[in-house]
Amino acid sequence: GFIYTGEVVHRMLTATQYIAPLMANFDPSVSRNSTVRYFDNGTALVVQWDHVHLQDNYNLGSFTFQATLLNDGRIIFGYKEIPVAVTQISSTNHPVKVGLSDAFVVVHRIQQIPNVRRRTIYEYHRVELQMSKITNLSAVEMIPLPTCLQFSSCGPCVTAQIGFNCSWCSKLQRCSSGFDRHRQDWVDSGCPEESKDKICENNIDTETPSYSTTTLLPTTTKFRVLTTTRGSTTSHLPTSLPTEDDTKIALHLKDNGASTDDSAVEKKGGTLHAGLIVGILVLVLIVAAAILVTIYMYHHPTSAASLFFIERRPSRWPAMKFRRGSGHPAYAEVEPVGEKEGFIVSEQC
Repeated sequence: GFIYTGEVVHRMLTATQYIAPLMANFDPSVSRNSTVRYFDNGTALVVQWDHVHLQDNYNLGSFTFQATLLNDGRIIFGYKEIPVAVTQISSTNHPVKVGLSDAFVVVHRIQQIPNVRRRTIYEYHRVELQMSKITNLSAVEMIPLPTCLQFSSCGPCVTAQIGFNCSWCSKLQRCSSGFDRHRQDWVDSGCPEESKDKICENNIDTETPSYSTTTLLPTTTKFRVLTTTRGSTTSHLPTSLPTEDDTKIALHLKDNGASTDDSAVEKKGGTLHAGLIVGILVLVLIVAAAILVTIYMYHHPTSAASLFFIERRPSRWPAMKFRRGSGHPAYAEVEPVGEKEGFIVSEQC
């Protein structure tokens, strides 16, 4: 019950990047009447979930709803058939969400280990709709607010008063706050350093924006950082019950001035990897030295090292010296009279 419009597929989609008219544990295969259809007429993309049932609770009935994405940025959720209150849908096997969420993915290499990269997911915006308002024959329309991405020149970008800290990157010829889906290119091109100086070259672009100024509340300065590598640690997101998609992630808070290159998580991971490599090298050197010493002692039995170990071999330990008389052993095994104990091995069926 959600749409994903990104390019990088990852396990945290249901936690960070979704357009969800009604995200739940739907399974169209449980009923022949269930379908998921879409249509694009060039100005709008419509996706409709028609008579879909919950996989873990088929008896609740069928749900019919749709999402419409228009080319002007508006998003409309429409609900035709909602047989039960959304708040009563179980989120045990899958998160239940209604709204929007977006994040950007930054991939950076780990210097200590070649060919290994860490992928960090920054969730920078979320819209959560009130689930109790989702009923039969209802609809929700979401209208986008101005962002830095709409500016195509330096002047309007650096002078914009839209609630975002817009900066111009001359190398990419792009206006951005640095926190959008193009974050990877923004960092790789050195735009964070360039954005510190908000002076346009030669003052060429001085025109004003072509729209009326809108007063907006300042955006939040904190971001949720979801870091994942080969293995992941467990953490619970505060917006839903623990699920397979929403857990196994490391959750942190960062502000606008934070950078992924000097994050504490990366430093800790780098130190751990370096210590592991040093430990392995020391162990290999010790084993190699032991093998070489053994070979030397075998071919030089009269050397000081060989004589040292011969004099201290286990057979010369006081506890291992047994006096034997006239070639006969000082002990004998006595077999008890009567039935013998035995082992019965049953073959596996």
